[in-house]
Amino acid sequence: MDLGLITFGTLLADPHTGTTVTQRQRVQEVVDTAVRAERLGYAWYAVGEHHFRDRDVIPNPTLVLAAIAERTSSIRLATATTLVANRDPVLLAEDYALLDILSEGRLELVAGGSFFPEPYVVFGQDPGSKAARKRENLDLLIKLWTQKSVTWSGKFRPPLNGITVQPRPLQTQPPLWASAGTDVDSVALAVEHRLPIAFGTTAHAPSTYVDAFAAYRDLWQKKYSDAPGRQAAASHTFVARTSQEARSQWASYIGSYLSARPNGGPVDFDAHIGPSGPALCGSPAEVLDKLGNLRQLWGHDLHLLAVDIGGIPHSTVESTVELIATAVLPQAKKLAATARVRTDA
Repeated sequence: MDLGLITFGTLLADPHTGTTVTQRQRVQEVVDTAVRAERLGYAWYAVGEHHFRDRDVIPNPTLVLAAIAERTSSIRLATATTLVANRDPVLLAEDYALLDILSEGRLELVAGGSFFPEPYVVFGQDPGSKAARKRENLDLLIKLWTQKSVTWSGKFRPPLNGITVQPRPLQTQPPLWASAGTDVDSVALAVEHRLPIAFGTTAHAPSTYVDAFAAYRDLWQKKYSDAPGRQAAASHTFVARTSQEARSQWASYIGSYLSARPNGGPVDFDAHIGPSGPALCGSPAEVLDKLGNLRQLWGHDLHLLAVDIGGIPHSTVESTVELIATAVLPQAKKLAATARVRTDA
């Protein structure tokens, strides 16, 4: 199993000191962590897209990933996710093709739509149209990246007549993933376009997503003769030398982060990090064991770790990322070769 890092550049006060870094410092921390992640051997670094909330300072991952591209050479540069349902696919095709060129073909674009109401309100979009917009815009984005001249008409943007977007992505195969939760539509959309899939698995118990992972593989095998695309998952993560140290250090930070979510509130910390909870927290051995269990439960081959959730001192993020790289990552790479998907889930 490959491990990567994921961040939304969330800007929160440190719950212990009450201090908040500047927006510029926060974005710089995101870039610096990516550079460190490459040096430490992580496979991916994913940057999320959020709009119109005080705690979110990255509305456009292309700019941040372009800055990271200039300071790295091998790590895959991903989005988590790109709001394809809310954005103009023509502009997306141009911007992300340019990023693919700047990164020398390291782009991984994960296509999704906003879970929050503000983009729909500000952009004048019906929240109920999310699934239809995602489907139409993803279809057009693929056409723009695979066809020289695109003539097209749809429901949500003006028609196109013989349009060729420039520049072209450096990668021959469009570097696209579909995002999904537990919704059947997103799983079917990924299979329809033969795309790998990234499941948003941070909010609920791991058992919640078993059927979605299985549905992706089942639909693929019914439709095609080759192996299904790659499958990714994600977890809020904290690792320290001992389980007790990890718990005592992380409880206030993850509590602050979860409380700051829309409709957020107190969370049972022990349940949240326990065997049936969505988060990874503990010693390296404890976290590796849970990763192995998730690999068996879901059958995925890429796991993104959200260590940088906001409010945590950057030095703590750095030391945690380094500990994971030295004590978890080498063993996690072996999980793909030894784990088996459960058939009785």
